[in-house]
Amino acid sequence: MLRISRTLDSDLTTQIESALQSLMSEAFEGEFSEEDWQHTFGGMRFLGYVDNQLIAHGAVIQRWMDVEGERKLVGYVEGIAVAPTLWRKGFGSLLMAELTSYCRSEFPLSMLSTGEKDFYRRHGWSDFAGESYVSNAGVEIRTEDEDEGLMYLLGASQDNVGPRKVVCESRAGDAW
Repeated sequence: MLRISRTLDSDLTTQIESALQSLMSEAFEGEFSEEDWQHTFGGMRFLGYVDNQLIAHGAVIQRWMDVEGERKLVGYVEGIAVAPTLWRKGFGSLLMAELTSYCRSEFPLSMLSTGEKDFYRRHGWSDFAGESYVSNAGVEIRTEDEDEGLMYLLGASQDNVGPRKVVCESRAGDAW
């Protein structure tokens, strides 16, 4: 049975942070950089435990973005991971269901970038069909190569129209 707890960055202990970094490294097969780790800070973390062992992680961070020319606080999903020995046992789906519910209730728009779109579609996320940009020192730069991996989720109070133009702020590592 998966137990999911929510925690803020400020509540992370050194022991949990170390366990999280090990989990991320293992789940991403050594391809989870320090910049990727830093991208998981700034919001709510969802930690999944089985028998008091940390086996899953996901974060929803707060990012200001220009959406259709309007500045909005967007929930951005980062660092979804499950211990590889427990893949395909439903733990990722349980975790994502919890994150999706949180995103729907807390943000008018949530987004993520992935190469595993089928997984997120099963949880109600939609393919982004617009144009993405990154703002660097106030200059918008088209990030067409990122469009394919972007997905969005509308909040509970939003209509069914997905965003057509989204601009995120530049950050170290991957902008999206």
